[in-house]
Parts: sequence; C-alpha cells; structure tokens
Amino acid sequence: MRRVLVLMVTLGIFVGAAYAHNGMQHIMGTITSITDATIMVKATDGSTQTVLLTADTKYFAGTETITVKAIKVGDHVVIHATKTGDHFTAAEVKIGAMRMKGMADE
Repeated sequence: MRRVLVLMVTLGIFVGAAYAHNGMQHIMGTITSITDATIMVKATDGSTQTVLLTADTKYFAGTETITVKAIKVGDHVVIHATKTGDHFTAAEVKIGAMRMKGMADE
C-alpha cells in the first residue's frame, strides 16, 4: 500500500511539473549564433542546440519585452520551446545578465 501511495505522489509531481510548463522544454546556456530563423545555444555541459524562431516567438530581457535584434551572441538565455521530432521551436526567449551556475566567461 505504501508503494502505491509513493507512486501516486511521484506521478502527481511529474504531471504537475509538465502542466506548469505547458509541455515546454527549457534550453539554457550562452548564445553562440543567432539569425532571423534560428538561435544556437551552448549549454553548461558543453552541448549545443539549435532552436527555430517563428513569428510567434516572444523575446524578453527580465520582464521587459524586447525584439530579436536586441539579442546578441554571448547573452545568457533560457528558451521555453516545444519539441517536434528532433527540432525545437522557441515560444519564449529570455535573456539576462544573471550568471547561470556553471557558465564560464567566454
């Protein structure tokens, strides 16, 4: 009975977390390149990920809305993205001056 209870609580936590992020995945790191259509991010583990940008992508610096043109290579970023197959598409791109754990100056 205790195992069933633990399983139910664990599942509730994971379902709640997925619901809270609306099925989005987070991509965090440093921007290594950006175009009108894509943004490439180097994560703290050294891996890189290319994320597609669309007309619906929203851009923020803190709580302030910005344009894609305000984003620069070297900015620290958190991207909320949906995954379709092997591709990520950005819903929100958030840049900030805060240092993320594990990020080295480049």
